[in-house]
Amino acid sequence: MAPEFELLEHTSDVGVLARGATREEALIAASRGLASILANPETIRPIEERYFKAAGGDEAAQIVNWLNEILFFFDTEGLVFAEFEITSWSASEIMGHARGEFLDTARHEFRAAVKAATYHQFESRATTGGWEIRVFVDV
Repeated sequence: MAPEFELLEHTSDVGVLARGATREEALIAASRGLASILANPETIRPIEERYFKAAGGDEAAQIVNWLNEILFFFDTEGLVFAEFEITSWSASEIMGHARGEFLDTARHEFRAAVKAATYHQFESRATTGGWEIRVFVDV
């Protein structure tokens, strides 16, 4: 199964339902889903790279913190990402990197400002076909 996502509408939030063959692939799909809320990922070139880690006491905290790291780079540097890679996932943290470029409103369609990934209706679970992550972001 290739990593894939769909966006879910909610009253004041937007959700991402991400699927992959593995937990890592599902998180990559969730990351792509989050990126697509910010800007059209098809217009983003992978020229800037940022490494980051997301620590947490459990899987939910690690996933939410990972997604919030993506938002941190957008908020502080104006970076939008199109490619993601998980290099390790332990009981305490996720490590990886993302590639993208600085938001250029002349070339990129800015879609929405995202405040944060949340625990609202959060779910991460194994499925018959692999793994599924559902997370909502506050817009």
